[in-house]
Amino acid sequence: MLEELTLAKLAAASRLQPRTIRSWVTQGLLPGPLTRGSTARYPADTLERLLAIRAMRDHLHMPMSAIRQELLVATPDAIRDLAGKAACLAPEAADAPPPAPASALDYIRSLRAKANATPDAPAAPPPPPKGFGALEQALGRNCAVPARKARAEEWLRIPITPEVELAARGPIEAEARARLERCADLIRDILLGRDR
Repeated sequence: MLEELTLAKLAAASRLQPRTIRSWVTQGLLPGPLTRGSTARYPADTLERLLAIRAMRDHLHMPMSAIRQELLVATPDAIRDLAGKAACLAPEAADAPPPAPASALDYIRSLRAKANATPDAPAAPPPPPKGFGALEQALGRNCAVPARKARAEEWLRIPITPEVELAARGPIEAEARARLERCADLIRDILLGRDR
């Protein structure tokens, strides 16, 4: 039976930085630890899978998306063969660039963080809010919401978008209904980003 390994032992055996291993766990390329905390232990087969990923990335120069696909169909023998190719690789430098982001959203977040960290760059004004942010801004955030009463009443429902509707409770006169229709049109324009 193979021994469960700590993050430090995995890093030493694979010659990778611990942050790279954590990143690959976050991306779903490696199984997570079996336990939590500073003494967390990883499944015994994690080292072999870790070395296979390293070989695909550094020896075969595969992008992370292709590595993910390969791991989905790889047999244990294929992973073992790939892991053997990692033996000739040099240790990962401590100042190596961070691993590829797990998603496009992570990539955009990293770009924004870099832009905000640059002291020489002038601060760009935040973009105007769209969708519900614009609606909140236009209607005001401090509107009191009346408590709902649990009784059967007449409702007027005005669709705004497929996901949003304006609902009013109780009997509504024609003039009030027309005002609500105009309000629904305004809300629709704000949510869809149309200028009036």
